[in-house]
Amino acid sequence: MEIIDHIPVNLEAGDIARRLRIRPDRAGSFHLEEFLELAGSLISLRTVYDISYVGAKDAGSVEVAGVVFRSGVLRHNLENAQKVFPYIMTIGPELEKAATSLGDLLKQYYLEEIANIVLEQGAAWLTDKLQGRWGFPRLSNMSPGSLEDWPITEQRQLFSLFGDTEKTIGVRLTDHFLMLPRKSISGILFPSEEGFTACQLCPRDVCPSRRAKYDEGLAAEYREREFSRG
Repeated sequence: MEIIDHIPVNLEAGDIARRLRIRPDRAGSFHLEEFLELAGSLISLRTVYDISYVGAKDAGSVEVAGVVFRSGVLRHNLENAQKVFPYIMTIGPELEKAATSLGDLLKQYYLEEIANIVLEQGAAWLTDKLQGRWGFPRLSNMSPGSLEDWPITEQRQLFSLFGDTEKTIGVRLTDHFLMLPRKSISGILFPSEEGFTACQLCPRDVCPSRRAKYDEGLAAEYREREFSRG
């Protein structure tokens, strides 16, 4: 298990303005640079991950590091995998505290979105690091709760791989399997030649976090695979 503190963060004003849909002619009056400096001072991006080995599989579950995860999609994605990388990542609690105390809904929204951008950067940074270290041409990601097939209740199994996560990385699970601090992510990175994004199997029309179009053909293919195993 490895803990990485101080993951680099890039809060480039132009990129952030585009993501937040702040018009360039209004960025100055909003004091975007000062706002980003504030956000940067409140973010402490860190992660814990482990190198885990894939064990027994059945029709709808797969074992990782001795822990059974129940998901037909995850089981299929780990069909040929031997080594995978469970992880938890957080920006810490300070930005969240600042956002709730601002009393300005627009600025609160901006801070929340900046936190999401930073977590995206962190996930990409960790993926690149592991690809380079282990020589995988591509790693894909699955997270509990991202699909109905792998519900958020599976967070308990994922967190069990890391022991006392509040002590290790400052993240804990609530009784409803939500992470605190809220601006935290978790999942399993795994080798994938074709590439995989959970969004491809999710038909939900309105989703601000969507990173790929719903692929009805791919979704049907996964259903057929699970049916044939059953």
